[in-house]
Amino acid sequence: MNLEGFYNEEYLDPLVYEGKITRLEYIYHHSQEMIDEFKDYCSQNGLKEDETAANKFMDWQLQMEEQAHTDGLD
Repeated sequence: MNLEGFYNEEYLDPLVYEGKITRLEYIYHHSQEMIDEFKDYCSQNGLKEDETAANKFMDWQLQMEEQAHTDGLD
């Protein structure tokens, strides 16, 4: 799939879920903010900016969101 620019999550989520794009492609077409966060995450964790790092980053983001939600309930 040939993506150009940024797209909203409602467009990107099904594409990554259906395997039409990778998590790395998801990051690079989500927003500049996500790209910057990914680059920082890789830098802080000594990771190369590749698909493996993208998977770790997305899993980490999900954990942070779940923790924030749980903390908000306390």
